[in-house]
Amino acid sequence: MPWTILEAHLSSPRMGRYLDDCKGDKVRAVEAYTHNLLISEALMPLLHVLEISLRNGIHQRMTAHHGRDDWYEAWRGDHNFSEQFSYVIAAKSKLAGRQEACTPDKVVAELSFGFWVSLFNRKVITETSKPLLLAFSRCPKGQRRPDPIRAKLNKIRNLRNRCFHHEPMLWMPLHGLHTEAQEVIKWISPDLQCWLATHDRFPAVFTAWSAWRVS
Repeated sequence: MPWTILEAHLSSPRMGRYLDDCKGDKVRAVEAYTHNLLISEALMPLLHVLEISLRNGIHQRMTAHHGRDDWYEAWRGDHNFSEQFSYVIAAKSKLAGRQEACTPDKVVAELSFGFWVSLFNRKVITETSKPLLLAFSRCPKGQRRPDPIRAKLNKIRNLRNRCFHHEPMLWMPLHGLHTEAQEVIKWISPDLQCWLATHDRFPAVFTAWSAWRVS
């Protein structure tokens, strides 16, 4: 793909990061951008499995804890959960806009990854720590604490957002972030993590990028 076509259609500011890293070599800059595309693609199974298993695990635990599958309604009017309930209101609004029923399953599926991470904020975790931490049933006890879990989830959220918003990925600590995301999935279910590993192309794609970069 000629540099001029990518620059014309994807913008000079976007392509400039790759050109600078490749010291003005336009051929290598195009190759670097291609590696970025492939890495973003390869991260999708990991991010898919992590987000869905996380929200479903929390949904199951919170349902059991509150004795109702619309457990988020228990926060209505509670100022401590005003931020979290604003996510719920937004999710219901989107469902209503698509003329879909606001069932608990649909609301849970509509809630953003940011919502699930926000449940581990220090402001609210004291009231929800028991059911939330149970979602990570295979996490070693020494690490099954809100602060380290929140730290990992925030790093994964940043990775997810950059990937989903088509941002440069090549200059992130990708290997470490991939390992941490795998670990979180393993805390939820070792079997799930093992299954994902058979479909996870990221290690091979990252190795190819690393070899190209030093070539």
